[in-house]
Parts: sequence; C-alpha cells; structure tokens
Amino acid sequence: MLKSIVPVSVLLFFMLIPAELLGQELKFGLKGGVNSSWIIDDDTGIESVRGVNIAGFAEVQFSGRISMLLDLGLNQRGFERVQTETSEDGTALRTVSAKTRLDYLTITPQLNVHFSKTHWRPYVGLGPRFDFLADRRIGEFEFSSGTVPDETAELMEDFVIGSVLSAGIKHGTPNGFQWKLELRYDRDFSDSIPDFPGLFRSNSVALLFGISF
Repeated sequence: MLKSIVPVSVLLFFMLIPAELLGQELKFGLKGGVNSSWIIDDDTGIESVRGVNIAGFAEVQFSGRISMLLDLGLNQRGFERVQTETSEDGTALRTVSAKTRLDYLTITPQLNVHFSKTHWRPYVGLGPRFDFLADRRIGEFEFSSGTVPDETAELMEDFVIGSVLSAGIKHGTPNGFQWKLELRYDRDFSDSIPDFPGLFRSNSVALLFGISF
C-alpha cells in the first residue's frame, strides 16, 4: 500500500513547487475535526458512526479568488450494521449490532473559489479524493449462540476513489496567520466491494477547524 501512496504524494507535492517559483503565495497548515459517516446499501439496517479527520495541508493562492489546496491526512470512517436475532421458530428475540471502523490515509487535491478579498473570506471547494486503507477494525455481532464478525467489513477494498465538496470561511490576521471553519462532504465513486456495484459506498460529513501560516 505504501508503495502506491508515496509516488502519488510526491507527485502532488511537486505540483506546488512551480507556483512557489512563480511567486505565488504558498501557505501550510493543519486542520482537524469530527465527522459522521455511513455507507450506501440496500439494507435498511445500516447506521452512521462518528470519527475524526486530521490533516496537514498546503495551499497556493493563484489570485484573489482562486486557490489550489492539497490535503494529506487521516480520515476515520465506518458504519454500524444492525440485525435481529431470532429463535428457531422465527420469533424476534433482540437486536444486535456490529460497528466497523475504517481508517484511511487520504490525499485530496482541491480547487477553492473565494467570494471575497477581505479578511473574512467565504469559499467553496471541490476535488477528487484518494483513500488508502490504513487500519480495519471489524465489528462483531454478539448473538446468544456466539460472536460473528461482520462479513461486509472483511470484503471492503484497500483503495477507494471519491470526491470532496467543502464550504467554509477563512479569516486572516495582520501577522500572517489564518484560521478557517469548514463543512466537508465526502462521497465515494468507486465500489468498496466490487461484487456489489453501486452499493457499499461510503459517505461522510465533517466539521473542521484549521490554521495556516
């Protein structure tokens, strides 16, 4: 997996160098926050789970209103599946659940459009997302007869392609620091389980706070 991450990261990093050489404004920063994630499925017994987003970023300001952002970070997502335990005669006994967490190393190049050139700068952003699975914690159903791992989680792919749509506001300070508050929506394009096209695609909504310098 790391053999795939390194070339992509290096390529995207060196895309920022020409902008710096041409005298464009280049800022670095950190951001983090919480998210709520779920998967698209034809099974109604799917619940969302909460996680965290942490990322470092570099942003090139090409003009007063256009910038290019590159995020490199950890995106913690997952889902919770719910099933009903039944007796031998089919009588419903109780509800059991299995919560799966999937930690991804995420690379996100994003184009931002700003709506103001003042110290308060609302913006929207859009870009692709490349996720590399770093850790998989498979949920387990605790039935009366024993514990059963969620087979859905075991089948999830290690690499996922998706998109990011964000909206937020930035505020600059006289000493050059800048903070921002951002609402971010992530959606998968590729199938996490190839045998079920169109299903088991992850979605998440995150609220993030960041600083740059």
